[in-house]
Amino acid sequence: MPGPVFVETDRLELRTVEASDADLIQRARMHPEVRRYVSGFRAPRSREAVADEVPADDAVSLLFVPRAGDHEGQPVGQVALDHVDEADGWANLSFWLLPDARGNGYATEAAAELVAFGFRERGLRRVTANALAPNAGSIAVLERLGFSHEGTQREKTIVDGEYVDLEFFGLLRREWKGVDAVLDGD
Repeated sequence: MPGPVFVETDRLELRTVEASDADLIQRARMHPEVRRYVSGFRAPRSREAVADEVPADDAVSLLFVPRAGDHEGQPVGQVALDHVDEADGWANLSFWLLPDARGNGYATEAAAELVAFGFRERGLRRVTANALAPNAGSIAVLERLGFSHEGTQREKTIVDGEYVDLEFFGLLRREWKGVDAVLDGD
């Protein structure tokens, strides 16, 4: 069961990750459609190893839980701001979503809330993210959030037996239009 609510929206609760969430995270790590695009999920891990993974003190890692619908009360994904560099004012955004919850806008909504938190509460001036080129869903989320494509590492990693590019994105605080603008599609 995820921890206490950190952020609440009309549709989602973003809750802290607890050791008791290890089963969910292990299930995501092992799901072929999730691990395909999350390099940190490529190697299998025991439940105990997953439970022992603790984010760095400066990271914010949250599970997102729909408040209604088919997935009501069940975590369907994770969003994080990690590699936080307070001195230079930047952090990296990452997220994953279980395949049966895709197409509902949950990842976009959760990521938008965390980006807003990073700019507002953490004083970040920049948020970065990356996605493997075949991961059209994640790239679409980043573009909807207002991220700009900043570069490509060609043939960076292997997906399904083929080398694929790694795409880099960035968003500056002055470019951020806000959660409402992102979710309203403006």
